[in-house]
Amino acid sequence: MFHSFTGEFEKYKDSRFINLNNGTLGLSPSSVIDQQKTELERFEMNTSMGYGEAWQRLWVIQERLGLFINAKASDLFLRPNVTLAMNEIIMGLSLPDDSEILTTHFEYGAVVKILKMKAQKDRLSLRFIQPEDLYKDITADQAVEILAKEFTDKTKALVISHIFIGNGIEMPLKKLASICRKKGVLLIIDGAHAPGMLNLDFKSDLNDVDFYGGNLHKWMMGPKGTAFAWVNPIHQEKTFPVYGSWTTDSNAPPTMHSFANHPFAQRMLWSHTFSFNAFFGLEKCFDFWDQYGKEFIFKEIALRMKYLEDGLQAKGLTPLKSVNAKVPARLLGYDLKQLPKFEFEGLFIKGSDPRIQVGLPRIPGASILRLTPHIQNTQAELDAVILAFSRLV
Repeated sequence: MFHSFTGEFEKYKDSRFINLNNGTLGLSPSSVIDQQKTELERFEMNTSMGYGEAWQRLWVIQERLGLFINAKASDLFLRPNVTLAMNEIIMGLSLPDDSEILTTHFEYGAVVKILKMKAQKDRLSLRFIQPEDLYKDITADQAVEILAKEFTDKTKALVISHIFIGNGIEMPLKKLASICRKKGVLLIIDGAHAPGMLNLDFKSDLNDVDFYGGNLHKWMMGPKGTAFAWVNPIHQEKTFPVYGSWTTDSNAPPTMHSFANHPFAQRMLWSHTFSFNAFFGLEKCFDFWDQYGKEFIFKEIALRMKYLEDGLQAKGLTPLKSVNAKVPARLLGYDLKQLPKFEFEGLFIKGSDPRIQVGLPRIPGASILRLTPHIQNTQAELDAVILAFSRLV
């Protein structure tokens, strides 16, 4: 039923347990990990040359990323994780006095803390909403209305996930961005789980979004410590990094000339001393996606997600939101109240045979078990999980 990717992962995959927490950090193909090791060794042999050559390669990587997400490389900047990318966006944001930032109780804890820090620093209001109606079988228009009805005259920014970390619900961003633009509300997206899961398009579907941050080390299977941000061109003149470095102004060193004709990308470049071997590993990651094709990998992820949902549903376990809903879930989230016999040792289900590792995202007021199968998971593994769950329920 599934295409077998076993050969692409077997060098570094630990088969002593079943990993269903790919939503935190996805397993990279062996070729990606091997390239990082090679790059680190090469860099240490001549650090001066490796550092000097880094900038041209980083620009080429931004260009390849732009092709992958249909965005201009000059509208992007790279960071080690989406938390740092969201810091750059949120902490650098200039909002009118007495503004309100609107967000939800479904957001990632680190981003919530950034928002609280921003509100305290700039004396802004921060308001949380609990959009429980998103769990209902609603349309995209209804999902957008649940949020839009919360806007007030003070609301100047909405910070929300593209795919929520716990329940996996995908927000219809094209429609949401359109209404935010009409209402004069900045739309800032935490897209941690979207790259590699969804076919992002910043020149069409997402061109009305204002700011977007995404991880490359989850569903895209990139090296750990790779992420990006996209900033709508209408905001780039007013977007600055939260710290200064070699490329903060127009007088960048000659070695960084690849960015010279792209003022925004140059200004946001991480231009300090750093080992970029994780970012260089993206070269093999893009090669992997080019080899199989985006649509094929998207299909294989979706097949595994649906297979696991259907198998658990047959055992009486219903997710918070189905992958088949009109506004679908892209991750499988389960209310732990359904699973009173489940105990955990870290992220492992206690007593499971085989050992099963899951996600336990921290969501205010909710206890959620998250299952995130990826292409490295085999059908035999998912069958074993379904059987183990049926014994524990």
